[in-house]
Amino acid sequence: METAVQFTGADLTFEESTHEYRLPDGRLVPNVTSILKATGVATNFEEIASRSSKLADAIEYRRALGTAVHADCHAFDDDDLDWQVVHQDVRPYLEAWSVFRANTGLQPIARERRVFHAADFYCGTLDGIFQRRDGQRVLIDIKVGDPFDAAAHLQTAAYQAAFQLEHPGVAIVERWAVRLIPDRRIPYDITPYRDWQDLGRFRAVLTTFDEQPARRRNHR
Repeated sequence: METAVQFTGADLTFEESTHEYRLPDGRLVPNVTSILKATGVATNFEEIASRSSKLADAIEYRRALGTAVHADCHAFDDDDLDWQVVHQDVRPYLEAWSVFRANTGLQPIARERRVFHAADFYCGTLDGIFQRRDGQRVLIDIKVGDPFDAAAHLQTAAYQAAFQLEHPGVAIVERWAVRLIPDRRIPYDITPYRDWQDLGRFRAVLTTFDEQPARRRNHR
């Protein structure tokens, strides 16, 4: 497999309209979420949306909500949030994130970081690396829906491997999917992933993806 070891995640460009990542030399790099959806491991909401306009509208709303929640949580973590301009639909999720941060004592180390795994040739944007009170680091993916739909155990394993390829001295002891659930007394749910075999499972999915001719033609 040809690799571009001279590039890192910071070199990637991202086209939001097509959700495509490219290297400076123009090559398209498959991203983790697209790989999981294309192989049927994660729920393909685009396919579901094609079934009816009602479903499409609901899915588009959830997608926009998720994007806004991620952006405002990032601003909150950067101490750069103006609560006065937070959308009313987003506010309950942001408040849930605020409670999560306060209860866990986690401190952000890196947020919204693009990562590129040169050897396995995939990329993505991880939500954050956080430091616990005991000094250990945790990779977190924020969810407004069920982490199972996104195959978050494989998603986070792929992000961790790519991040640590570029930062081998940064130890990450655990991966968490944090689902924000505003209408609950404890407005979040933590799903920890500790199985070291998750990365091997993701690589098996990546092999399947690479064997799909149309997909392979687009990024090789």
